[in-house]
Amino acid sequence: MAKKTSAQYYCVGVRRNYESVWRFVSKHATLEEAQAEVEAKRGYTGVFNYDNAELRVLSRAEAKAEFGPKWEYKPIGREIKA
Repeated sequence: MAKKTSAQYYCVGVRRNYESVWRFVSKHATLEEAQAEVEAKRGYTGVFNYDNAELRVLSRAEAKAEFGPKWEYKPIGREIKA
């Protein structure tokens, strides 16, 4: 059987100064789209602002290397099945 090629995508991660975990808030097809999302979030000052947060862009491969081989992007609020 041929090995399936995994799709590459980019995620925007946020870690607030009072949290120890990264939360991935969006998924993008290109690096440019993800970087544009980071810039948009930096300018947002609503209820969920990003003033005291670290923002970064990670590719799927980079996230798997950092968080483990089973890591996949999951939208926040999605039900987790055991």
